[in-house]
Amino acid sequence: MKLRLTYMATMVTVSIAPIFLSACRSTSSAPDVSEIEAHDSLSPTKIRIPGSDVSFTMIPIAGGQGVLGGELSDSAHQPGVPVEISSFWIAETETSYDAFALFRFRDRDSDSTNVDGKKLEVDAVARPSTPYEDPSHGMDGAGFPVVGITQWSALQYARWLSEKTGWFLRLPTEAEWEYACLAGNEFGNSSATDGSDLKSRLSTTAWFSENSEDHLHMIGTRDRDASGLLDILGNVAEWTLDQYDENFYKDLSASGSAVVDPWREPSKLHPRTVRGGSYQSDVADLSCKQREESSMRWKRRDPQIPKSFWWNTDSPFVGFRLIAPVDPPSAEEQAAFWGLVLGG
Repeated sequence: MKLRLTYMATMVTVSIAPIFLSACRSTSSAPDVSEIEAHDSLSPTKIRIPGSDVSFTMIPIAGGQGVLGGELSDSAHQPGVPVEISSFWIAETETSYDAFALFRFRDRDSDSTNVDGKKLEVDAVARPSTPYEDPSHGMDGAGFPVVGITQWSALQYARWLSEKTGWFLRLPTEAEWEYACLAGNEFGNSSATDGSDLKSRLSTTAWFSENSEDHLHMIGTRDRDASGLLDILGNVAEWTLDQYDENFYKDLSASGSAVVDPWREPSKLHPRTVRGGSYQSDVADLSCKQREESSMRWKRRDPQIPKSFWWNTDSPFVGFRLIAPVDPPSAEEQAAFWGLVLGG
């Protein structure tokens, strides 16, 4: 399936399929203005989830050119690839337990609170099953980031939230995540050779192994970065939209020119890419460039066969944040995207 990218860009290499990723909200079913502030300008945008008192803020990231990868020496991070990234909003924080609970528990949600009261399609309201083990290891609750969920679960939530709010919300690609991280962390492009210097720079903005006391922390208890984002590095690592492929950058570089909005479309269930490091990470690993692959070890306490699509029983250090690209897609293109990433 081929769908257009922003600027009708042609992707390179057969391993990266073209897919329409640009979107912000459905133009046919916009939420009431009381739900959203400044939603038509590139300014911080507050969105209240209809039918609740839970809200989240989106921070604008102006598009431009950059270099994906490079800096770190191992093969999975080389070579650096010139990229062009379209403008988008990114969530100020990782998705909270409070917000995810509205999706997880059916009694906290109602079709009457959807945009225009629209009833969601059956497959769009699948709810997370009850986990056999506590995926948060007791480190969840109001004010904390939701953790221990799979990438598929995060995408199901994103689809539900898109239907609730009228915005097209999704996980960021690796390239978008890295671009946003670098926009607010000028020192975050590589692991510093002087570990003490990096520690001093990150000590006020990030939770990592040396200051976290080996546990998850509430959202927003560190300072913002220069872009206004909270916890983009540390506390919990964050799912991206990409399959993990250590040859991704090498494949992209074959074009010899800047690649527009690259995405490594998944062709198998594992592994996927997470970014940002966590409260368990060494400070030297808190880099905007650092990539990490998901692992089946994150499900080792799950007794089910097959393993849960919703929960990772052993990744209390992985969460996610959402983005909303600025250029709106058509309803047909949105449906094609969800069918591709969720199956069916």
